[in-house]
Amino acid sequence: MNRRDFIKLSGASLMASSMFQLGQALANSPAQNSDYKALVCVFLYGGMDNHDTIIPFDESSYTQWATHRQSLLGKYTTPRTLANLLPIATPGRFGSRRFALPAELAGLANLYQQNKLAVIGNVGPLLSPVTASMIAQDTARLPPRLFSHNDQQSTWMSGAAEGAQFGWGGLMNDALMAQGLTSNTPFNAITTADGALWLTGKQTAPYHVSDGQAATIEALEEFDNHPDLVAHFSSQPQNAQNFLQQDVTNAINNAYQANSQFNAAQANTTVTLPDFPTTSLGRQLQTVSKSIAARQQLGASRQVYVVAMGGFDTHSGQAQNLPKLHSVLDGALVAFNTAMESLNLSEQVTVFTASDFGRTLAINGDGTDHGWAGHHFVMGGAVNGGTIYGDIPQATLNHELDAGGGRLIPTTSVDQYAASLGQWMDLDTSTLNTMFPNLNNFSGPLSLFK
Repeated sequence: MNRRDFIKLSGASLMASSMFQLGQALANSPAQNSDYKALVCVFLYGGMDNHDTIIPFDESSYTQWATHRQSLLGKYTTPRTLANLLPIATPGRFGSRRFALPAELAGLANLYQQNKLAVIGNVGPLLSPVTASMIAQDTARLPPRLFSHNDQQSTWMSGAAEGAQFGWGGLMNDALMAQGLTSNTPFNAITTADGALWLTGKQTAPYHVSDGQAATIEALEEFDNHPDLVAHFSSQPQNAQNFLQQDVTNAINNAYQANSQFNAAQANTTVTLPDFPTTSLGRQLQTVSKSIAARQQLGASRQVYVVAMGGFDTHSGQAQNLPKLHSVLDGALVAFNTAMESLNLSEQVTVFTASDFGRTLAINGDGTDHGWAGHHFVMGGAVNGGTIYGDIPQATLNHELDAGGGRLIPTTSVDQYAASLGQWMDLDTSTLNTMFPNLNNFSGPLSLFK
């Protein structure tokens, strides 16, 4: 076993903590409390079907959409008829077109109508604007490895295909520390599941929590019957001559300190939260809520979180599976919104969704195939809600934003989406342009916030 393998065995929490010196806590600081902001990424693994999330509601557009999905529509438990859809306010720039959410997203439809949630239409990875004609003429600059799950997950999180080192959530935290907007603690970037790449910066590493507690250090569990061995490693001097001994000692000590601080902060924070669904996503967002409630004891004035939900790769059984997934997403996000309002932090916490890609308008018989652009949600009290940003292309085939089979070509780039969120976190324009080098190829960040 080499040195690197041994260190990796200690798990992500230990690795994250070894990269940080615990900052001085800013607990109970009024300035910190008033200046606090958090971003929560809800990553939907598999590629959520945009065409079955934001649905045409005016009769003409709905008929077009239903024609392409006819054999699939009859399989839904709650039929996707106009009578069962939930209309949302549509900006005037769409003319006579109207849009709706499926019945399973009733909570999100209600938040949209209350101006607490917005839709980001037709967003996806782009290097510069692209049309179908440019693709046909081979003049388009395209992101690498489109339609690949692993590569597009990585591209959404980092701007590069699989193998990327740094994600824009982690790089944002690096910049927030450099600008003095948050202190250097292990608790600035927290994950409850996957998505560690998004939280990884040059100075930032993801801190893992589970069910409201610090994640355990798996390698050390192997030594449960040998506490003397663990104590021996922990007590070694920091300036030991052996590099492996230094790494292990520092990693163990920092991890134990961070975990002790996190668990103590949770134990010492008394907060009553509304009930969350018992789903995996519900439990993750409950954990995020508890961590946010303990923000002062954790010494963080800016935080980035990622939670995750899988199952959206609906090549088959879409009519049976997607409504269930939508219901889980809806219940968890509505509960989280209620929790933030109960903590009086609604305007200081913003939630946004992301996914590998959207899906095809054309169906394969029982499901849909990998797409490109998708439609997403941004939620929170600071959001300019009750509207649609970006475009919702017509539900037809073979137009200038169709890469084939109804794979929508993005008109809003992930860079624009991400920069809008970074702007709200108070990152300066120069930092955002460096972080998102393709941003200047577009019209700049979206005006998502009040």
